[in-house]
Amino acid sequence: MKLLLAALCAVALTSPLLLAAAQPASAPAKATMTRTLDITANQTATTLTVQAGDVLRFHLPTQAGTGYSWRAVEVEAQYLTLIDKTTTPPPAQPAGAPVRVGGAGPSVTYVYYVKKSLTQGTARLAIPVSFIETGPGQSPESVPLLTYTLTSK
Repeated sequence: MKLLLAALCAVALTSPLLLAAAQPASAPAKATMTRTLDITANQTATTLTVQAGDVLRFHLPTQAGTGYSWRAVEVEAQYLTLIDKTTTPPPAQPAGAPVRVGGAGPSVTYVYYVKKSLTQGTARLAIPVSFIETGPGQSPESVPLLTYTLTSK
């Protein structure tokens, strides 16, 4: 029985090596690198160099109890696909601490996938991605946009 178990283990360990040796050497595997860029509302760099396949995560903070909320207002669907939009609760308050209006609130994260290169022929494109934070009764036209410019690599 031990001999059979040892033989099975030897076959299991060498099978991937045998399969790899059977593959033609002229067909190297194409490496695809997916980068994830984390972007925050308070960063100073607003021009982002991206490539097809990148994942962009825009982290946008809010203040507790103010009624303000974020939304995406300018996104080029030809180049970007919304993968996810999540709201993360604020950090836990110490036990017995009062809730402060205007304190740290939940953050909203928009996650986009760059589905194609930002080029047309030999021209490199620059496309905007804009967000707006509005409060109750506030007109979107009266609020400045938070805009990032995406350029090609």
